[in-house]
Amino acid sequence: MPQELPGLYWDEAKQRYFPLASSRRPQGIGPSTSHPPTKPQSLATPQATGESHNLKRHRNRSLLRAREDARFSFRTAHKNKLMQLPLTNSIIVAHSQISCFQVAQTSHVASSSILSPSRCAITAFQAVSYNNSVHSFAGDTGGWFYSSVIGRDEPVTGYHTSHGWRPEFSLSSEISSICISGSRCIATSFGPESKILHFPLDLDSEDIRVARINNRSVRDIWTADFQGSRLVLGTNDQAVVIDDAADRATVRFMKTGSDVFAVAQDDNIIYTGSRAGIVQRFDSRIASTKGDRILSDPCTTQHNSVTNLKIFYDWQLLTSNIDGSLAMFDLRFPGNRTPVISFTGNINTYTTKTPIAVDPHEQFLFAAGQDRRIRLWSLRTGGAPLVSPASVFQKQFEDPIRALQVVEEQESVLGLWATSGAALYKYNLGQRMEEESEAMQC
Repeated sequence: MPQELPGLYWDEAKQRYFPLASSRRPQGIGPSTSHPPTKPQSLATPQATGESHNLKRHRNRSLLRAREDARFSFRTAHKNKLMQLPLTNSIIVAHSQISCFQVAQTSHVASSSILSPSRCAITAFQAVSYNNSVHSFAGDTGGWFYSSVIGRDEPVTGYHTSHGWRPEFSLSSEISSICISGSRCIATSFGPESKILHFPLDLDSEDIRVARINNRSVRDIWTADFQGSRLVLGTNDQAVVIDDAADRATVRFMKTGSDVFAVAQDDNIIYTGSRAGIVQRFDSRIASTKGDRILSDPCTTQHNSVTNLKIFYDWQLLTSNIDGSLAMFDLRFPGNRTPVISFTGNINTYTTKTPIAVDPHEQFLFAAGQDRRIRLWSLRTGGAPLVSPASVFQKQFEDPIRALQVVEEQESVLGLWATSGAALYKYNLGQRMEEESEAMQC
């Protein structure tokens, strides 16, 4: 007779053992009748144990399979995201290149002159939309400050070309900068007795005044940056911080050891670019006037003056130097001296006033060279300037270009303003002469 094994039964017909939990067990087949009656009861425990073991093993396999499915799903989703990132960046870069190519084909430009008392060269320009009007301001080498207000419902064609400019004040020396924040415009003058003009955008306001820094060591305001209520001035050997430009409650001096040609603000952090080619970072919340030197190598930046600073994308700093170089640095790594993007092809050797401008959507970079030409780059790709045979950007101006600004005067309509000599030039970006002729015929 076959041996009795725990958890198994013998099938005479198949001549083999089967588990007690198997559904293939025939009815009536069981242990031999020669066994004591209590034997079937003793076999019930192994049978239950076998069923519990199989159920537990099935449950463990299900859990393992579920975990593997979850891991596979995560890996697949993560892989898809990684595959989508380059595609997304490629689409963004491609869109930027197409937009830049269209801007590079701009062939329409309008020019006008400000009827100044002295016919001096324009040195500063700023425009802003405020209360359904475009407020524009300009300053010249004779110290005259001009304003113009044009309604936004007026057509873009012919904007500012024939009327609207009027002289407001004379600061006696060259207007070195114009900056706007909120409802207030501030203009500064250059010279041993530098002045600060406060001019409101509200036409009904009479809060117009001229102020000076009550410190004999402050002179030669080269540049300024105005954000919120705080005004930062770039002067001789230092930066001057006025926390509240409206009442000049607090004035602080941040020593740089060299003339400050460029300033930029990012909340409580202030960046300065000096004649010595050094970029320094100051924290306005700290009482100390000592700044940290960043992004520069003393062996390579000496005498390569920093002429412009601009912050983009919340963490990138664009710098321009007197040798014509343009580069973008990552402010999250201030010790890294390698730029994230470089812009080549700009020309300069000694001019400190070579302006740059960026559009409000931060796609295009414009820079004026010492050769009196304007060049265009894509902020996302850098490299060489974008050119087009029919573009007006190939034109060389008769006088140096002292100011640049890109203004969104109407929805999706961008205009580049440039000043050269006593003239203002307005580029309708992306517009060509044949397009304007067709629009006028319609």
